[in-house]
Amino acid sequence: MVKRFNDLLKFLDESGYNSSITALNADASFRRYYRGNDKNVLIMDAPPEKGESVERFHNIQKILAAYNLSVPKIYSLDRSKGFMVLEDFGNDLYAKILNKSNEDYYYKKTLDLLIELRKRSIKNPEKLLMLDKYSFDKLNEEAKIFVEWYIEQLKGKKISDHEKNSFTKILYDIYNKISPFEDTLVLRDYHVENIFYLSEREGVKKVGLIDFQDALIGSNIYDLSSLLEDVRNPLDLKLKENLIQYYVERTELSIEEVILQIKFFSIQRSLKIIGIFFRLHLRDNKGKYLKYLPNAFQIIKINIQDPIFTDLKNWIKDLQLEDLKI
Repeated sequence: MVKRFNDLLKFLDESGYNSSITALNADASFRRYYRGNDKNVLIMDAPPEKGESVERFHNIQKILAAYNLSVPKIYSLDRSKGFMVLEDFGNDLYAKILNKSNEDYYYKKTLDLLIELRKRSIKNPEKLLMLDKYSFDKLNEEAKIFVEWYIEQLKGKKISDHEKNSFTKILYDIYNKISPFEDTLVLRDYHVENIFYLSEREGVKKVGLIDFQDALIGSNIYDLSSLLEDVRNPLDLKLKENLIQYYVERTELSIEEVILQIKFFSIQRSLKIIGIFFRLHLRDNKGKYLKYLPNAFQIIKINIQDPIFTDLKNWIKDLQLEDLKI
């Protein structure tokens, strides 16, 4: 840890950013962030040995910048060591500025960005050729974190290979029935902790994006569902319905299709979140995310009532999980 920090200071000195720095709160990944105390920059420490990649961040940043969206400028980077100096978007993080009186305004700004991202992706698909698809296999691998870390590790229930295969088949059948779009850059972590409001900018550029290095090609509805069904900031049902209508009217998509995809991705994402947050608690001693789990369980309980999820509902019901009485 000391050696890596010294390497970081050396990188900053060689890059001309040798001012004092202040550590920011760690996120759920292995990345660490610092703020330059006398310069308008953030410093990312993304250790490659932990699977982090500044190169991937750089690649997605170039795509989003080409789409004329607000992403941090990159001032300096060391690909081999995993260090990067970035533009600082300031302090107007959505998680800090949202309240019941302004949610409608600010959330519509985030939907405007998603709509623009979808348009740009469809119009310029060649920019996405380097990216993998957010395929069923990837979605299934994420959902299986729930099985491993919540059901098996936390609850101590042994899940047989047959039961795991059944879980995968159920998800696969639902995925095929819904047939999600595969035409848009999907940010994958589009929620209030990763969005800034940049008041001095115009249009969709008022919304500042961070934490997009894991982006893939898939359905725009995934990001819509992660925003509107966010465990960190559950929305009033009426507001959520109005925002879905706002999105549908501006994309000319079928509202039935959009709602069904929202339900599917909300369930899949919540299963993943439950597994990841318990893994952070049990393996990494990061328990601060546990407070969001009741919201994740509630999202599943509500959305799984749709008849299309009956088999999944029965699979979970058979486990007799106290948190997921459905």
